[in-house]
Amino acid sequence: MKWLFSLVLAIAVASSMLIYLSNPAQRVATPPPQVDIPVAIDNVFEHIILASQESAEFTALQAQQHCDKLAACKKNSELFNRYLSFKVALAELQQQLAHVPLSEQLAEMIAFQQRYFSEAEIALLFADDNQWQRYTIAKLAINADNSLTKELKQQLLANLDAEQSDEITQSLQATQQLQQLNNSYKEALQQQDYNQLAAEFGDAAATRLIALQQQRLQWQTLSEQLQQQIVQLKQHHDPQQAEQKIAQLLNQHLTENQKRRFLALFPQS
Repeated sequence: MKWLFSLVLAIAVASSMLIYLSNPAQRVATPPPQVDIPVAIDNVFEHIILASQESAEFTALQAQQHCDKLAACKKNSELFNRYLSFKVALAELQQQLAHVPLSEQLAEMIAFQQRYFSEAEIALLFADDNQWQRYTIAKLAINADNSLTKELKQQLLANLDAEQSDEITQSLQATQQLQQLNNSYKEALQQQDYNQLAAEFGDAAATRLIALQQQRLQWQTLSEQLQQQIVQLKQHHDPQQAEQKIAQLLNQHLTENQKRRFLALFPQS
């Protein structure tokens, strides 16, 4: 997950990153590097940051040293340094935005990229993320529009899904299939009929479901609890207050990717 960065990291790195945080606008003026590698550069950067975090004491210098050891990162070291400082500042921004509706949070985080990167760099680093964020913003706007009938909302949401790229469409389909698999798995367990599950989805799928049982049951339990709390918030607060409190609730319990998945499964939230 690229958006959510731990507060611990922000505290550990902030003092080491002042030189990079002092003047973001000046850094944007630097021409974007030519990147021609088989793995997306944002994934390379994330790998470096995670590898550096495995050390007992994480510092910006350690991350830079890890970057120098990897050719794909070293030749883009200036961009990596800005990416690292951006992640630190983004973590602080997320803390500040915790009280505002999720749609506003996402819009602010997209705009925040422009303080550190050129348009070409944003396209290089955040194309996939921003596509998801804009999709989520549009979906939230449709669900929040009380002037729309339930039928019209469903039609607009269906139109929105149809407009998305193949990548998002496939991810949404995978989420729906996962829900179907979970339902079938739960029924199979209740009937103690593993053969039924294997016959429907195959032995490999059945084995995988068993292996992921605990993780999926935890997700299901968490989702149900969140839905119940969201209903209560809507019942006891006016729409604007409820939206703010729901955003805080989701931020507290879910990562960015989990929020996307939750909103895809439960669009009325």
